[in-house]
Amino acid sequence: MKIYLATDHAGFELKESIKLFLELEKDELKSELERSGQVISNIEIIDFGAYKYEEADDYPNFISVCAGALSSDVYTGIKNNMAIVFGGSGEGEAIVADKYKGVRAGIINGENIELVKLLREHNNANILSIGARFVSDDFAKQAVKTFILTKFEDKDADNKISRHERRVEEIEELEVEINTKIKKEELDELKMFQEMRNVGNDN
Repeated sequence: MKIYLATDHAGFELKESIKLFLELEKDELKSELERSGQVISNIEIIDFGAYKYEEADDYPNFISVCAGALSSDVYTGIKNNMAIVFGGSGEGEAIVADKYKGVRAGIINGENIELVKLLREHNNANILSIGARFVSDDFAKQAVKTFILTKFEDKDADNKISRHERRVEEIEELEVEINTKIKKEELDELKMFQEMRNVGNDN
């Protein structure tokens, strides 16, 4: 299992703290995940930057690489990797992350652990975007641990597909549909330009 990290300057200090926390806790996290039924060979923490504090850096440069890696995992059949990203509010970071297919990023910029649980239980979020200016270091550690260990409720009490699973599937269908529409529009536009060039050549 891989846990990706990324931030800009606003979340740099918290990202470094969480990275150390995860390195220290990863064996215990692995044990707890296995007790809940997951088979985990190991937990690997991968940091996509920023690697030093630079006040003028831009979060899209770091978050895009992180979310792109996770999206690639999802669409090559690797489903249990996740990411923790950081920013001042976490809002922009989630917007960037959610541009990527297969990514479901949720924002935490207040200290409510129930919302962290719901991101996993109801939405099967795979990226937690933390607003570093609005949460304490201790809460962030609790939130990250909760996010990693909370299971998605894909089945209901009767062991049938849950409403949450149905809705996530609907989101995935929308991603495919929107992507297909965009490709069709791009092809139509290219065809139009080709026809315009042909007209110009005829003259």
